[in-house]
Amino acid sequence: MRPPTSPYQRDPAPAATALARVRGQAPQIRANVRRLAAFANVHSCPTAAVAFAARVDTGKVLAGTSMEMPFGQSPFAIGRGVAFEALLRRHGHAELRRVLTEGLGTDFTLAAIENLREGYPPNRAGLRMRATVTRTRMAEIADGPAEPVVLDGAVLEADIGGLPAFFEADEMAIGVGGQILVGENKSWPVVDGRPTDEDALGAALDQAATYVLLGRRTLEQAGVDPVRMSDSVVLVTPRNTGLGPSLHRQDVASRIRRIQRLLTAVPDVLETAASTAQSVTFDVVADTTRPENERLQAFGDVTGELGRVYDPANCLTSCGFARACRQQLFTEADPAFVGGQVARALPGITSLSRVAELSRGAPASAVEAPAAAPLTRAGRLYDAIIPAHGHEQRRTA
Repeated sequence: MRPPTSPYQRDPAPAATALARVRGQAPQIRANVRRLAAFANVHSCPTAAVAFAARVDTGKVLAGTSMEMPFGQSPFAIGRGVAFEALLRRHGHAELRRVLTEGLGTDFTLAAIENLREGYPPNRAGLRMRATVTRTRMAEIADGPAEPVVLDGAVLEADIGGLPAFFEADEMAIGVGGQILVGENKSWPVVDGRPTDEDALGAALDQAATYVLLGRRTLEQAGVDPVRMSDSVVLVTPRNTGLGPSLHRQDVASRIRRIQRLLTAVPDVLETAASTAQSVTFDVVADTTRPENERLQAFGDVTGELGRVYDPANCLTSCGFARACRQQLFTEADPAFVGGQVARALPGITSLSRVAELSRGAPASAVEAPAAAPLTRAGRLYDAIIPAHGHEQRRTA
């Protein structure tokens, strides 16, 4: 077995420097599972792609303006999560040992639990050190450890778009039937065997599936068969309304394949840096000392240069720019304002006012012709159904 080493040793400085210019004073966020999941929903938008490559925290760029999106956890949810994590680690991880033993059929009573959250600097250098320890411990499975090992706060290193990034899993259990299992702790309860939040469950499983995929890549780099990384993951959640932990094991093979496709779609930072105009920067957009109108105008300049793709269903749940983009579309009467599906049905039509004109039988240009005929039919149907006084209102609108 060759010694485990990091494959991310190339110099990322040129791309990082160029993207720092794009980012300006905008808040920075490191690549993480939630950020990847959010980007997956908006990856077709050029502005969102550049912001992701530049590690811009889109949820905070427009802070202090009327266009700021209301993202983030409630203080209650954060406090509950902290309390649940503390419960699992209390008395030498006694509760974590119990649920792992009961749920996995392997005795973790005397298992070595290595807490990687303590004893390392709380910065990027500390993450890199923790990633090295994680790789080493994972590689040791090839020699068949006599006793199971749990890494609390395992860190996996990955190349995301050409820059190194670090991902932190809650637990990694090594040596469970010769395999490695990823574990995630979530403070939302499972009541009578059913999660109280199906969306949160899906997000947690996607998160764990990402760690499995990255873990397999780490094993390959260490010369260990990647199938040692189990397709199933462990969720540790409170049972019913209290905080007493219980374990749930779930297969995430299909999610792993989807995450792999997502990582392939991440924009390359070198290509992004090279193709982004020198004038593009989020610096003024994020400058809280400037008037709101200046910041929003600067945002309009950025999206005007890069281009944007707006889809209410995805943007409003995943992108901190959603309100600002929606306002721009509303001001321009852009058909994309009502959703990508509608916009795609109106090729060649650039405004909602033109949609109204064509529905009233206005002559169509060659590029408008494919959409004009169904719009005219829809207009006639509208007139046939809406009462007579509605006709007059529509005709004079």
